[in-house]
Amino acid sequence: MHILLTGATGFVGDHLVHELEKSGHEIYILTRQKLKNRANVHYIEWLTSDKLPNLEDLPVDICINLAGAGLMDEKWSNERKKVIVNSRIEATSALLSIVKKMKTKPKLWINASAIGAYTSSKSTIYLDTEENAFATNFLGKTVYEWEKTASAASELGIRVVYARFGLVLGTDGGSFPVFQKLFQTYTGGKLGSGRQWYSWIHVDDVVAAMLFIFDHEQINGVVNFTAPHPVQEKKFAERLGKKLHKPYNTPIPKRIIKLILGERAMTILDSQRAYPEKLMSHHFEFQFETLQEALDDLVD
Repeated sequence: MHILLTGATGFVGDHLVHELEKSGHEIYILTRQKLKNRANVHYIEWLTSDKLPNLEDLPVDICINLAGAGLMDEKWSNERKKVIVNSRIEATSALLSIVKKMKTKPKLWINASAIGAYTSSKSTIYLDTEENAFATNFLGKTVYEWEKTASAASELGIRVVYARFGLVLGTDGGSFPVFQKLFQTYTGGKLGSGRQWYSWIHVDDVVAAMLFIFDHEQINGVVNFTAPHPVQEKKFAERLGKKLHKPYNTPIPKRIIKLILGERAMTILDSQRAYPEKLMSHHFEFQFETLQEALDDLVD
């Protein structure tokens, strides 16, 4: 298949491109970097939203939009918040503009999203088969605008999937190396109450789930990209501490986390217990169903 991607040089994108390349797909990557093409990987320079490449004759089957500025790179000043939101909205709008001009439209659009869309709750289980109100905080509003922008693809007759990522675990990106470093420096442990739910997923299962969605036309709309067994933070800390042979009971009060991270603390302290109902009901097989299986792979 012919696949068009944005955000392909990021953590998840890098893993996805590797697998797509291995499977023999033709891959077209929109990027602001000057990169050299490989056998079936083609880099298309994308300078600004005002200077978009003309791809009207490109035979694209699937669009995957992963573009967006990092959430944890800097403090959330008002200016940084604008960058986080605008980077997602502008990339999505630009990709839509490109697709609208294509003579043959893609069959599928997968748009990155996040379970931060859900209101923080220690009791609710969020299913992707149900209508759930968006959280009213910064992350909830960001996801709402992101998904709303991407929804315009459905007006072109394209199947749209909003891939709401949980905590993506991998050794070469995301938050796992940060957690690992905390424990290696004896500062890992119970964050806040420790009762907040972490809905996690191994990066290999993220990639496998995307490939699975390619072939399952019944799957559309919101899809929780989370493993079927979320854990509370204190259990996450215990499992990781034991795996690394480090203490895991060090309490870090909520006020300290908020003092250090400011508003970004919600990414650690908020609780979203998400279940991947759509993937499970279509018999997707997770390679790493439990946290212990994921940690055994990542640490070993």
